[in-house]
Amino acid sequence: MRDSFSLTSPKLEVGKTTKYGKGVFAKGKFKKDEIITVFGGYIMSRKDELLLPSSINDNGIFISDDIVLGIKKKSEIEIASYFNHSCSPNSGFKGQIFLVAMRDIEKGEEITFDYAMVLHKSKNLPPYKMKCFCLSKDCRKIVSDSDWKNKYLQKKYKGYFQFYLQEKINKQI
Repeated sequence: MRDSFSLTSPKLEVGKTTKYGKGVFAKGKFKKDEIITVFGGYIMSRKDELLLPSSINDNGIFISDDIVLGIKKKSEIEIASYFNHSCSPNSGFKGQIFLVAMRDIEKGEEITFDYAMVLHKSKNLPPYKMKCFCLSKDCRKIVSDSDWKNKYLQKKYKGYFQFYLQEKINKQI
């Protein structure tokens, strides 16, 4: 299914969650490593992003130190905008923008990824730190944009970090 920017599987639907309001659910089964979504948006330099009006909180995805997969207008909110965080996710990243199943996913399951796997950041907001409500046995209670630096998470999600972050991790090792 083609959203305004992202390419999402026709086996997805937005539904209500008990924890987060809305989330993305599987209308059909996904096999391990099957593509769930290809994220899209406006590609811009970090320099250009900084010139955007202050009213825009873009929550862009960094695809390099200098390039952001950025903002969408409110009218361009799409299925791919509703994926929630979990400290025990069933999906992760391949490459820069592909969200794939980390294991087989059953029909009706909410599809989640750990926000540590990708660097989301808005030019108009400070680094984020938010309370986690996933309630999984692995729940970290607090999720932040620097969680990708956590050695335990680096090992746990090896192979499922966005390429940009995996490269940063590799340079640390």
